[in-house]
Amino acid sequence: MTPLLTLIVPIYNGDTYAAENVRTIIRTLETLDEAFEILVVCDGSIDRTLAEVERVGDPRVRVLGYALNQGKGNAICFGVHYARGRLVGWLDADLDIDPRAIVDAVRRFEHVQIDAVIGSKRHRDSQVDYPATRRALSWLFQLLVRSLVQVNVRDTQVGAKVFRREMLDLVVPLLLIKRYAFDLELLAVGAQFGFDRVEEMPVRLDYRFSGTGINRRAVQQMLIDTFAIAYRIHLRHWYVRQFSVHERERTEAQSTLAPPVARASQHAPLETLVGHP
Repeated sequence: MTPLLTLIVPIYNGDTYAAENVRTIIRTLETLDEAFEILVVCDGSIDRTLAEVERVGDPRVRVLGYALNQGKGNAICFGVHYARGRLVGWLDADLDIDPRAIVDAVRRFEHVQIDAVIGSKRHRDSQVDYPATRRALSWLFQLLVRSLVQVNVRDTQVGAKVFRREMLDLVVPLLLIKRYAFDLELLAVGAQFGFDRVEEMPVRLDYRFSGTGINRRAVQQMLIDTFAIAYRIHLRHWYVRQFSVHERERTEAQSTLAPPVARASQHAPLETLVGHP
């Protein structure tokens, strides 16, 4: 049976909390009363994270991984490739964000026509507890985002999001950024292709300092990546051109796999049916 939701949980060296947090996520998602799967993606972990998650022993949990640490964005893209759900979301493994946010996000898709539901620290109903320095950096970053990129949300970086599968299937193959600005690139490129129905939801955030953290080098890289995204969108139109390349390659591949008689035919069809994709 196709699950309603695939939840991707990227993790790096989290063997001290991985199993317990995955069990917490399972109990929370069970309140949906819908089929779901959890993909735990080990982003080059060098501890016992993979073994600890496998100990959970739940068939709804799959553990994936690769050898080298390449960033949260890369882990999510890797998970999307294996996702089977009609909705695909992700949640930070340290559970700084209450996993009930994912349940709330999924239920929003039942009531409104939207492409994505994302957690937002700036939602008036959010309950947040994190350092003043992080608050200031977040505010400045979102101010920069709104001035450079056409993304109509107030907070792009919260690690709790759910998307329509169709959006990710189109956008993810075009993405270049694999670390901190991954979320921004995803939302910005999605808007370029008409996936701009994004709803922000409140979150409960309790910052526990259990992740990799945001240091000065990471902040600098986020700024560089943000300007690069704006450059590719507004000046080079890179994503649109890259999408055209992918579509041309896909069409050629399908033509190669077509039956010989169909490929050889030079006759025009009797009818042409035109409709929405």
